[in-house]
Amino acid sequence: MSLGNRIKSVRGTLSQKEFSDVCKVGISTLRRYESGVNPPDSDFLCAIVDNYNINPMWLLSGEGPMYRERNTDPHGASTNSTSAKIPQRPVYMDDSGQVVIPQWQNPDPEMFDYIPMAETQLSAGGGAFVISEEIEGYYAFRKSWLSRVASSTKNLVLMRVLGDSMSPTIQEDDTVMIDIGKRSIKEGMIYAIRFDSTVMIKRLAFRPGGRIMIISDNRHEYEPYEADMRELHIIGQIIFFCRTFATE
Repeated sequence: MSLGNRIKSVRGTLSQKEFSDVCKVGISTLRRYESGVNPPDSDFLCAIVDNYNINPMWLLSGEGPMYRERNTDPHGASTNSTSAKIPQRPVYMDDSGQVVIPQWQNPDPEMFDYIPMAETQLSAGGGAFVISEEIEGYYAFRKSWLSRVASSTKNLVLMRVLGDSMSPTIQEDDTVMIDIGKRSIKEGMIYAIRFDSTVMIKRLAFRPGGRIMIISDNRHEYEPYEADMRELHIIGQIIFFCRTFATE
């Protein structure tokens, strides 16, 4: 089945006028698309995907199911699931060789929680740490993702890293997300800790006699060392980090 015929299948019993009005193209343009005289542009394809719940892979190539959801009525009400709220538009290369990347024009704010970025740096090398009352800004994260990885969105804060002791895993200027609700030590996990008047990020491991091994990933320059559990304050577990690569 050609792309034009797949467009006709989506249109079904609708007139070309009704269908073109929904997809915001002229009737003559729609006729050329359906007949295969002209290839449809990205806006038209995205309109079909969004308005009729169509699987973009099927629309472009004929592969896979026609619909994204189990709803088989292209003119029925869409589901209320989170996935249904997100436009499932394809990323594809057009006839000119340009990659077309879809844009989410009106995301639902209720799908996101906003995590504060503390205006300070968290040491990964052993330097001093001063807690600042200033918040640099708030960054949006999907609620569905946060619910899987965090104890609570109220327990999360973002901070930037200073130092190289956790390299190559976490490097200087990386941003980490700290979950202050996750303070129970799990072997090998990475934590923000305060020890001996210094706040840092390290891996932790239990040792006999109520002691903790404090471990840097950059073991060539930073040797592991032990500390008494009573002298160690665990701020929270690092559950996420991100990095910006050099662009020049």
